[in-house]
Amino acid sequence: MTEAITQRCRFYFSALQDKLGEINAQSAWFNWKNLKRVLTLSFFALVAYLLYSKSGDIEWGQVKDTFFSTPKSTLVLGVFLGVLCYLAYSCYDLFGRYLFNIKTRWWHVVWVGYISYACNLNLGAIIGSLAFRFRLYSRLNVKASDVSRIIGVTVLSNWIGYACILSVLVLMGSLSIPESWYIDIVLLKVLAVLVLIAMIAYLLMCKRKAHQEISIRNSTFTVPSPAIALLQLGLAVIHWSLMATVVYLFMPDTVSYGEVYAVLLISGLAGAVSHIPGGLGVLEATFIALLSGQAERPEIIAALFAYRCVFYLIPFAMALPSYALFEWVMKGQHAESE
Repeated sequence: MTEAITQRCRFYFSALQDKLGEINAQSAWFNWKNLKRVLTLSFFALVAYLLYSKSGDIEWGQVKDTFFSTPKSTLVLGVFLGVLCYLAYSCYDLFGRYLFNIKTRWWHVVWVGYISYACNLNLGAIIGSLAFRFRLYSRLNVKASDVSRIIGVTVLSNWIGYACILSVLVLMGSLSIPESWYIDIVLLKVLAVLVLIAMIAYLLMCKRKAHQEISIRNSTFTVPSPAIALLQLGLAVIHWSLMATVVYLFMPDTVSYGEVYAVLLISGLAGAVSHIPGGLGVLEATFIALLSGQAERPEIIAALFAYRCVFYLIPFAMALPSYALFEWVMKGQHAESE
């Protein structure tokens, strides 16, 4: 009796597998890759709509006047804070250097981080974060596998801090969602609490499995100690806070620092999803959509233009000769070693 039931269950299970195979073959076009394409195109369409619907009401002459009326001292302070922000981001790579015992000078690592970050913001993640890092670290005789692990630690450090900061700002009520977006703020706060719980779980895992290696989807991840994990979080807070401060410097007084911080974080996520270098257009659309009730649109556009000048263009202009100098220095060191 038991054997008959087992055979019948096997028969039905085999038939179910065959049917699922037929369905999968008939709908092969529906996979995560195609779904990602659809979502990306939908996101582009949304950004285009926001830019079109909002830019028509902007008085561009007022934008020009507002930008040129920005005090020079504010621009200088913005550049200074931007340099500190770049320095903080460049130090992310030092965590990878420590965790994987990379035998290279710490200031070389920071140098690589600065060049990569500047190119990442202006040219995109594939060229800046990946291509430049692999090229620069290869000049330091760092293995490609170690470069991949360093990049992984940097990305993890950056986005863990990002998620925690945004969650705290949501719980504090710093994010004002337009009613036309039909997003439940209570649901956002629940998600924020879940993110913070996940962060606590991550810290507990670091305490229990410090310096151990775990595998996630064929990728090996070295668990840092709790002290390193807290340093990662602290550095991320410094990095994102400095970036938000640069934007806030140029915003009108009617906008609070918390609002600027929250909108910047949302625009950062939107820019990462869109894969548009520098989040061009995405940053502006997000700020206009979320802050148009607190400030005039020309003031927002002028502030973001000043922000792009001091945080994107000037560091990028410095990174290009810095990259040439790096190549020259490394070439000289290699010649001496031979």
